Amino acid sequence: MDQDKRKEWLRKLDEECPHQVVVLRRQLCREEEVMKFLDAFVGKFDMYVEDEYAGSVRYCFADPSDAAFFRSRFDQKSERFKLAG
Repeated sequence: MDQDKRKEWLRKLDEECPHQVVVLRRQLCREEEVMKFLDAFVGKFDMYVEDEYAGSVRYCFADPSDAAFFRSRFDQKSERFKLAG
């Protein structure tokens, strides 16, 4: 996909699914579980690889409660900041 088409697609996606969660790919070792969750519990969504190195995936949701539910289940950012000791 060329840059102009990608920009247009992203603009449309931002309009349709403005509630977004970026998850590092290394956190997604359970990709099959993520897809089953999305199919079973989430309404309208889309997703794409965030950068050219495929370091993260952006999940885009139409409904804010779907994004919050997904975040609580799969976004592990808070675990990175636990103190040692």
